[in-house]
Amino acid sequence: MRILQRSIFILILITLICSQFSCDILEQGSVLYRILRKLKFRVTSISTEYPSRLKNYDVLFLQDLNKAPLETEIKNIQDFVKDGGILIVGGGNHQAVGRLVETYGLKLRRLGKRMEFAHRIGTEAFFSLHPVDEIHAHSSFVIETFARDIAVLYGTENNAVVATLRDGEGRVFITTSAYLFNDGGLRHSNNATLLYNLMSTLPRNARIGLAEGRYYTIDSKPADSFTTLVFKTPGGLAAVYICLILFIFLTLRGRRFGKPLDMRENNRRLSSEYVHAMTKLYQKGNTRMDILQHIRDKFRADLGIRWRVNPNLDTATFLEELTQRGAVDEEGNLTNLIRDLERSGNISEAQLLEIAKRVEVYRETSATR
Repeated sequence: MRILQRSIFILILITLICSQFSCDILEQGSVLYRILRKLKFRVTSISTEYPSRLKNYDVLFLQDLNKAPLETEIKNIQDFVKDGGILIVGGGNHQAVGRLVETYGLKLRRLGKRMEFAHRIGTEAFFSLHPVDEIHAHSSFVIETFARDIAVLYGTENNAVVATLRDGEGRVFITTSAYLFNDGGLRHSNNATLLYNLMSTLPRNARIGLAEGRYYTIDSKPADSFTTLVFKTPGGLAAVYICLILFIFLTLRGRRFGKPLDMRENNRRLSSEYVHAMTKLYQKGNTRMDILQHIRDKFRADLGIRWRVNPNLDTATFLEELTQRGAVDEEGNLTNLIRDLERSGNISEAQLLEIAKRVEVYRETSATR
């Protein structure tokens, strides 16, 4: 009982540790991801394991892209915005961002010198609740051509670092600065305030699809590897923990794979089986008489213990003492058995096996062990 209680305690402890470990893994991510979660948005991290499904999002946030989406993916993103979705482009590779802004009639221009700070454009702030006059941009290119109605939020009069425009029923926010919302940029209070202002324009509890670095869909994701599936998904980790706990549980219980053995007496091997095996083993050595003597000595010793009689007495006296003390001797079975064990001369294997079986039967009927 004490071992079982200890086993249960250890299993509960391991389960708690594994659960905490799983939670820590699932909570890992960029500063941007954790901030969005703390702002009570339902955030889905877009990756190879969880490719984009635009119908499940209210907002698509593309942060620090290093590769442009496919043409079909860009077309689907445009349709998503026109139907009322919100697109946020948080900088990245010049070509990757350029492909996206071109679809809205805009053009990027690389700067000769990196723009460290960008200032708010216009006297009336777009985000009036907590206006920010200056941001840490660290941007190497800007939006140059304004081919359509666009609101420049930060930059210069003709060069935008942060801009926004309407498209159908939705809205697009574009920044050329990947630094603005990455782990380093969000350490600056003005950048963090700008992110908060931007998120305040979204519906309460909005569903956000966050793609950092790459935008994956069913068409562009690489083939899943077994290792990634097992160790980088909640379902795979859960399977690993279940197998681990099951293995420890079986080990602590003393179980091995397969059906447990029943420890009751009737499942033990019979002495006759042992004798038969030993007879086969020593057949060439002509040791059957030695085996017979071993059976006789062991049987007499067991009878002596059972009925409190000295087993070293001569056969007649030994039988007389057993009878007086109530030993079972129906129809002279015990007397004949002991006399057969006392025989001398050669004995065949069949005779030896038959005597061993008789000894075993008498043990069972008289409860002699």
